[in-house]
Amino acid sequence: MSNWNTRNSQGTVISADEMKRKLAAQMADEEYAEALGTVAAMIEKGIKDADAFYDAAYSYFMSGDYERAIQWVDNTLSFVPQHVRARILLARICLLEERTSDGLAILEFVLKNYAASLSTEDKEDLSEVLDYYAATKEDEIRAGYPAIAHFLQLDHAASEKQTAAFQPLAQQVQRIEMPLAQQKQSVQQSAADDENESMRLTQEILGKDVALSEKVRLLNSFAGGFFLAGSFKAAKHLLKQALGLDAHDEMTLKNMGYTLAALGERDAALELVTRMKVPDFGLLVAVRG
Repeated sequence: MSNWNTRNSQGTVISADEMKRKLAAQMADEEYAEALGTVAAMIEKGIKDADAFYDAAYSYFMSGDYERAIQWVDNTLSFVPQHVRARILLARICLLEERTSDGLAILEFVLKNYAASLSTEDKEDLSEVLDYYAATKEDEIRAGYPAIAHFLQLDHAASEKQTAAFQPLAQQVQRIEMPLAQQKQSVQQSAADDENESMRLTQEILGKDVALSEKVRLLNSFAGGFFLAGSFKAAKHLLKQALGLDAHDEMTLKNMGYTLAALGERDAALELVTRMKVPDFGLLVAVRG
């Protein structure tokens, strides 16, 4: 794609690399509306660039449109699952929406698996996000989120009582988002365990005395954890239940589309795209492969 060219309003040919530099300059100048226009132009011409997808997510985030920001985070991670900044942004959105456990679980995953590759900017962003929780939830962080505790230097002398109290949470994070090296030790058993866990979670969520929309959100949230861990069949099970509750929910349709694409079920994924009110370019890219 590096030799793709287009023309600007004066008819001058603009290469893909020049378009990316233009986008970088717009982001540096905080010209988020202009940046979104540039990303749209890149997509229109078939340019697949994870950093551009992330820039779209961040632009929507800075504009206060968290729903579209999350959609573009999903697009970024579907293209490059190890995109650290996208995960950090998703965690920030979760925390701002008071989904604290989801946000902290994502940051735990980042620090547990990508600590060595974090840039100085990434570390500054993480410190800015986590300092509040270090001050207000020190015991919970230290006992339930060991990688965050280590990053914040809170992991000294955690009492056995605290560890026991929060052990179920620590086990949940470890199970859903375990390091890739551990997954390889027993892939088949892990997949079976995750599918069984997805069925257990489905029963638990469907039995909750909460609104239908909240059940759909919870099913999507846990499906996202399994998706990030590579347990696509478990994610599919949860999303199927969510579609059973609301067959027209755009977020569920999109997430199921990405999951089916990851499973190689491209025709089924494409059928879901046709059911969406607004086509998702990132999903179309994933379906095309």
